[in-house]
Amino acid sequence: MTVDEYEKEAIRDLQIDVTKLEDYAKGIGMSRAKWARYLYNEELVLAEAEERLAELYRNKWHYYVYEYQEAKVEKKFIDVYIKGDSTYKEAEKLLKRQKSKAKMVEQVISALDRQSFAVNTILKHMMWESGASV
Repeated sequence: MTVDEYEKEAIRDLQIDVTKLEDYAKGIGMSRAKWARYLYNEELVLAEAEERLAELYRNKWHYYVYEYQEAKVEKKFIDVYIKGDSTYKEAEKLLKRQKSKAKMVEQVISALDRQSFAVNTILKHMMWESGASV
């Protein structure tokens, strides 16, 4: 899913309709399970991106140490060559985006964990407004 799709889904799952409070309270667990699955999927993609970046680094390092013929590269500068490479920079950018997506999903899960407190507070406020004892 894209970040925009996650955002729309989060708005739907986190918005509390006080007229349907009981249904919402019952659905919090299912919403949390859904978001836990999203997190699992995003963390798998993140792990693949980290592996891809590490493999790319290793391949570039091997290239600059053993195959690069244009000029002799001192080992202390190999890191600069690798991190300046456009392929490596693109892989690094993808990794950062994936970390951001996983973090966003974690934040939605955290917000869902706090929703039961919000529901309880709303219920107490409604009881207080109606004059019932809290």
